[in-house]
Amino acid sequence: MGDRKTVGFIMSGIMDEFPEQLARGIIGEAEKDDVNIVVIPVKYINREMKNIPDLYEFQYQTNIETITSTNFDALIVAADIIGCLTTEKNLKIFMDGIKARGIPIVLAASKMDDYPGVVFDNKAGIIEGIEYLVEELNVRKIGMLKSHDHNNDVAERYEAFKEMMDYYKLEIGKNSVIKTNLSADCRDDCERFLDLNPDIEAVFCVNDDVARTFYAAMKDRGLVPGRDIKVMGFDNSISGSMMTPSLTTVDASAKNLGKRVFTMVRMILDGWSVGQTTIPTRFILRDSFGSFLDRKNTDDAMLDKNKLDKYFHRVFFKFENISKQEDFEILIMYKALMNTIIDYVNDKDFSAERVAFLKTKMDDFFKTGALEYSDPDVLLAYVDRVKNAIMNRFTSYERQCQAYETFSTLLEKMVRTLRNEVVEYKSSMNESIYTLKNMVEETLNFNHGGDESYASIVTNLEMFDVKNAYVYIYDTPVIHKEGEKFIPPERVRLKVAMTDGIVKVIPSKDQWIEIDHLYDNKYITSEKYNMVQMPLYFNECLYGFVLYDLNDVSFRSGEFLANQYATVARLIDILSQNDRLKKGQTGQLINQQDKSTR
Repeated sequence: MGDRKTVGFIMSGIMDEFPEQLARGIIGEAEKDDVNIVVIPVKYINREMKNIPDLYEFQYQTNIETITSTNFDALIVAADIIGCLTTEKNLKIFMDGIKARGIPIVLAASKMDDYPGVVFDNKAGIIEGIEYLVEELNVRKIGMLKSHDHNNDVAERYEAFKEMMDYYKLEIGKNSVIKTNLSADCRDDCERFLDLNPDIEAVFCVNDDVARTFYAAMKDRGLVPGRDIKVMGFDNSISGSMMTPSLTTVDASAKNLGKRVFTMVRMILDGWSVGQTTIPTRFILRDSFGSFLDRKNTDDAMLDKNKLDKYFHRVFFKFENISKQEDFEILIMYKALMNTIIDYVNDKDFSAERVAFLKTKMDDFFKTGALEYSDPDVLLAYVDRVKNAIMNRFTSYERQCQAYETFSTLLEKMVRTLRNEVVEYKSSMNESIYTLKNMVEETLNFNHGGDESYASIVTNLEMFDVKNAYVYIYDTPVIHKEGEKFIPPERVRLKVAMTDGIVKVIPSKDQWIEIDHLYDNKYITSEKYNMVQMPLYFNECLYGFVLYDLNDVSFRSGEFLANQYATVARLIDILSQNDRLKKGQTGQLINQQDKSTR
């Protein structure tokens, strides 16, 4: 494969939030090395959860058959994610099948015997969350929506739940722990939990997807998270922070885990032996615990200079440690700002000069880049809660008005800063949607079944700043049914290649590429790359797959793009058949005319 190493990452779906962040962490760390990364989505292997429709997603599993010891120097596998809908036995068979190919494997967010990998310390954040429920909110009746025990992460989360219930001598009711799956498609289980636990005060959901569905079940019953039932998730997904009310959760940074995974891969590629390692998790307090919604729930500890470190790490939860001068400055500026606020309150000096100095300290803190270590809901709620704690310090209406005006100004400034980031993100999303619409129209703009028509697939990827793309097509479409073993052909046709932005339709005689050389043939870019491989299929019919640059659009719309390109491949195949049929009919007509003239 040449001097440059190639590492594969086997994940679930390219648009799934958790594996996306894993991939970003892996790719970010791999930037330091001369290594290619190929992301291989396989969705969810060997589904046993028959109540969740597959809708032909099993075709993604055919990606596995391009994994050979010639193609890859190492593999990263998110085993528990891709195996979350199957049995422990099936997952082991799957992993052992990959291991038999003789490629070094590192697991991401998964733990299995005889496989090195990186996992979360699932317990730390859960322990802190339940501790907060019991000691600060006086909650006694807590339940859990958990998944099947063969997933090691789930098993550890349930173990932490049981340990804390035992520590506080709280009863785990007969029906207060309900098994579900790890996806958002768990509505029946959420309904059953609510039916069987009418007096429950809080529920710990095994992940944020389950919590989102639990929110929906509560809403249909007129229940409000945080007011009627406290809700905690796990993962700290972006979608969780955008729920209403915002979801209290446990931050398990997939991006950081991905970085740690690749450092382990790096060691393997350098000839070192590796084992199992763990990274920490953190409790993230938001509105679904009611703490920030209840204006009477103020905390004098927030105005205690001796507890600034505690609140700093709770609010800026992405801040892991002081590893460089910039990190130290963020912590110092936070303490300087909070000390200024506390002195402002204790001294009761509301002069214009004092307020101006306070605003200056706020500006200095913003300039440190600290916002990157929190999220809008957590940070704004914290500031709002500090404001309420300060208001409660004053009995004079005049003093309350002065304090309110000062902190409302600061809060508005922060909101404007955060709103600008959201507007930029939405603008980029709207622009992407517009580009996608144009792409669909342009991609389908052909009327014959020749190889040139495949160029529409890669040419339109340029709209999304993709410079490298390769369309591999089976010589004849393959019928592949669910449950059947897929045996790939030994070689496939590379119809079109876009390398460094230049599109080339490959002559028929040069199209054959061995499966062992999909990622390093003479048409592939010689530059270092990060790509994703997506199958081209329509129902049970496989046409091939497309390999292209992995970027933000791939994560946001990768499956949509693949579906459009599969449609193109299907139409080209139909047109090709029609072209052959017409040629055959024309040949027959010519023969008949020749006979009639004799």
